[in-house]
Amino acid sequence: MPKPIRVGVVGAGLIASSVHLPILRRRTDLFDLRAITDLNRASADALAKRFAISKVFDSTAGMYESGEIDAVFILNSGGHAEVAAQALDAGLDVFCEKPLAYSQEEMALIETSWRKSGRKLMLGYMKTFDQAVYKAQERIKGRPRSVDVVVLHPSGNSQVATTDAHLETFPLSKELLAKIEDSNKKAMVDALGAQAAKAFGSEYHDIMMGSIIHELSVLRALDVHIENIDYVDRWPQKSRSESFIILGHTLDGVRVTIRWFYLEDYPKYQEEIRWVNENEGHHIIFYSPYILRVPTEYIHTQRNGLDHIESTFKSYQPNFEIELTAFAELVHTGKQQEDPIFAGKEDLLITQKMALKICELEGITPGGDIAKLA
Repeated sequence: MPKPIRVGVVGAGLIASSVHLPILRRRTDLFDLRAITDLNRASADALAKRFAISKVFDSTAGMYESGEIDAVFILNSGGHAEVAAQALDAGLDVFCEKPLAYSQEEMALIETSWRKSGRKLMLGYMKTFDQAVYKAQERIKGRPRSVDVVVLHPSGNSQVATTDAHLETFPLSKELLAKIEDSNKKAMVDALGAQAAKAFGSEYHDIMMGSIIHELSVLRALDVHIENIDYVDRWPQKSRSESFIILGHTLDGVRVTIRWFYLEDYPKYQEEIRWVNENEGHHIIFYSPYILRVPTEYIHTQRNGLDHIESTFKSYQPNFEIELTAFAELVHTGKQQEDPIFAGKEDLLITQKMALKICELEGITPGGDIAKLA
């Protein structure tokens, strides 16, 4: 059996404390958790104490060059491309949470580093590793007429209220907040242009690239690749858009609808994907990603004479854990579920097509990457 992989973690936020670190610490057969770093040193110190991580570094460069680790989990909020590229350049294998990049410039940076380094890279789309998705892949026989996605997204606090997340928070300094905001603003302007970044840059960053691309990843796993965006409605528009309705279609004419709703006090997170044609139906229901071992449901419907047969499958093994197991296998054997650059580029392109459609419908001047799509 291969030795556990010596790993470090970049990011000491919610996703690290509630999901990845508990799995990394439990799966000592696969991983040797050695180090952590975060721009907020107090958060990194708190998680290091909680998860018995011996080394806390002040910078990613310090951790990468320490000789303590062979692979890194990039889990920080905000941009990932630069820290992921630096890790690859340092000769480390990389697991990177979505999104891989916010702009084409960032995507080119990480692709260059990946191809030059020869190291392993996995993009974190845990829902594509869910056994319910695997079951749907096995049972789908034809092409869908339509695929409908609905996401009910409560606040982060609502989602983590019953999880093992680290509840103590450590506010960032004004200087650090300003640095992060400047970095995010540059990425949004590079992607959207100045006018569009001002109009809906936060929605592009937090909702489209922060959440909706998860739905795109599941659609891709079901061989549904959106090619054109026909319509995007978002509301309200005074400050932060909290609802999106997106209509698109594939090259072979499959209609796809994505309805995404931020509902501050809704009692639970839920995502539903309904795949249908004249002969078969496939319905996947995901619950909060922060609560491990709450089953994903898959309902398969097919005709039986004048009646129908409906069967339900529930997957209890956390998709995050299956995903991290797959990363360990990637490091040891090179076996990979999907090309991370292909997936990252497809998601970036579709999301930027959504942004361009918003500009067209709302009379906003596109710039940056999306101006090249016009």
